[in-house]
Amino acid sequence: KALVKELSKPPPGTSDLYFPSQYSQSSFGQFKFCLWKQWWTYWRSPDYNLVRMFFAFVTALVLGVIFWRVGLKMRSSGDLLVIVGSMYAAVMFVGCENCICVQPVVAVERTVFYREQAAGMYSAIPYALAQVVVEIPYVFVETLVYTLIVYPMMSFEWTLVKFFWFFYVSFFTFLYFTYYGMMTVSVSPNGQVASIFAAAFYSFFNLFSGFFVARSVRHTFFFTFTTKF
Repeated sequence: KALVKELSKPPPGTSDLYFPSQYSQSSFGQFKFCLWKQWWTYWRSPDYNLVRMFFAFVTALVLGVIFWRVGLKMRSSGDLLVIVGSMYAAVMFVGCENCICVQPVVAVERTVFYREQAAGMYSAIPYALAQVVVEIPYVFVETLVYTLIVYPMMSFEWTLVKFFWFFYVSFFTFLYFTYYGMMTVSVSPNGQVASIFAAAFYSFFNLFSGFFVARSVRHTFFFTFTTKF
């Protein structure tokens, strides 16, 4: 006790330890470390990445068979509605599956994040940015596999611009569903609550995404609402 009491008093002329920043690395250095960590985590998680790749492959085949050469049957507004519906169902189906698959992975990683953040390794923003960036190449490959199967089987027009737009819409739809799954886990206490929260979004988004509610109906509702209030 005497030794503890003696050592608890700083010697004369000394000052407290001072560090210019809370973390040993800059924000960019933390981001690089977190990205490297996330990259190896994803690379060593075949149960997550291979499953969603396989699901996208099977979904593309099934939808391609169901809507076989639907792009050649464009003779009326009803045919056009079927074509748009096939594209809508395709991106919604795979997107919801991406959201469901990513939630358990993020829930497990959150525990690791709490431990490493408490140890002063990095802050929340570089970690979140690394999670966002690491998903891009995997979703890109998933979209490429899906698009190269669905596009010719549905017999859409083979022009570079139209193929690019189809790929563009599919890619960003899969991305924002994946990011939504991450967000639900981040704002929920556990994975079960996140799954319930995400399921409510599917129905809401499916109803108001613009496919089931016609544009004229939306405009009439908006005009009536703004006139009344």
